Amino acid sequence: MDNNQLNWHKDDFENIKTTWEGDLWDRRRLGEQLTQYVDRLQCGAVLALDARWGEGKTWFVRHWAKHLSDTDHNVIYLDAFANDYLEDPFLVISSEITSCLSKGCDVDQCHINTFKQKAAAAYHALLPSLPKVLLTLGLNLISGGVLGTVAQEIHKVGEKAIESAIDEISDKIKESIEEKIETHEADKNTLFAFKQELAKLAEQLDKPLVFIIDELDRCRPDFAIRLIERIKHFFDIKNIVFVLVMNKPQLLQSVKSFYGYDSEMNGDYLEKFVDFTIHLKTDSEGYDYEAIIKSQLFRIGELSSLDDRNELLYWTLGLQLDKQLNSRELIKKLNQYALLRTENKNKNLVLLSVIMGVEPYANYYIYISSVVKKLVNYLCKNKMELLRRHNLRIYHDKTIDDIRDAEWYRIILESDLNIESIFINIILNAYDSFHGDENMEYQLNTVLKEVSIYNLNHPNDFINDWKAYILRGI
Repeated sequence: MDNNQLNWHKDDFENIKTTWEGDLWDRRRLGEQLTQYVDRLQCGAVLALDARWGEGKTWFVRHWAKHLSDTDHNVIYLDAFANDYLEDPFLVISSEITSCLSKGCDVDQCHINTFKQKAAAAYHALLPSLPKVLLTLGLNLISGGVLGTVAQEIHKVGEKAIESAIDEISDKIKESIEEKIETHEADKNTLFAFKQELAKLAEQLDKPLVFIIDELDRCRPDFAIRLIERIKHFFDIKNIVFVLVMNKPQLLQSVKSFYGYDSEMNGDYLEKFVDFTIHLKTDSEGYDYEAIIKSQLFRIGELSSLDDRNELLYWTLGLQLDKQLNSRELIKKLNQYALLRTENKNKNLVLLSVIMGVEPYANYYIYISSVVKKLVNYLCKNKMELLRRHNLRIYHDKTIDDIRDAEWYRIILESDLNIESIFINIILNAYDSFHGDENMEYQLNTVLKEVSIYNLNHPNDFINDWKAYILRGI
């Protein structure tokens, strides 16, 4: 594969052909468990799916929605962020349910038409009358009131017009409130009739309707809160399960900032509306990072096939073991690497390590030493068995503990993984020699010059030059 060719795949969630294809994070098991849980529910429910940014929430719910559809469930996916221009989410929820059930054969069209009528009446009952009054008066003012007066007349008639407008607004608001009080009982009956009709629809379903609402933490905070409240008050119906997808701390922080809520942030308010919270698995030790990284390196052209191996594959694995990035962060780093990589494979090892971040380590030597140690411990659980397997001996008076991590790195990659031309051990040995003998600066400088991005005058400039290169290339 041409190393200069980028194969950046973008998920096409609207056209998923094979459910769970590319499931590198073991999400299928959770999806199947949730399906069984939903099918056993004897009532309506509101579930929350909570995970941080970049941990695969959207990928999971999109593939789960496809799985539900493939197993004859009625399923709706709604992007809350894409719909938060609406004032009240009641309408979009009702419309999505109507559209979904109209496509199936579980519910007859007569019931759906009745539901539409009840939903329209309920929405009208929920509409606040005050904004409509203010809008009407505002238009009157613009067209024929204060703003319609010529500039020379404003000072003369302005005060009188404003006083008249205030009196008119007060009268209209009073009338609106009185009307709302008079129709309160009728509005209650209308909303009750809506819930009854929705319950009749849901009773006809063989399997629960699953309504997934994604990007809740990205939409307008007031829209998010109103959406959650509307679900609990008007759509909490047997055989309908809502799944709210969010980064809960982020949503709470947004709500807190929007409403100016200064006390300590907590999730008590949201918990009143949520029956059960599912946390996406974030225990990195359970993931097969080798398979995940291999897939990404193949995608950007660093591996000729998914069976290919090279030092970059295992060096990336070591860096990931050290950094513990989530899936989105890791992919972003590898995409950045793909844009900035050079024609020299050894330089690319250094480039990726700097992209992943030298911090919080004091210097590059400590950083790569830590990465090598973690990778060695990950790849080799029994060092003595490794030596026996490849007929390797420890010479002179050395013990197994005397062998440096740089040497274990070379032995594992060359002998166990059949990878040739290993480089990271060379740069680490040069650093080891330099730290043991100040006279070895020349040797270290010679090694670093081979993989420096600019002309190197002193080892101290090595990482700063790479950082400057990355900064210019972003």
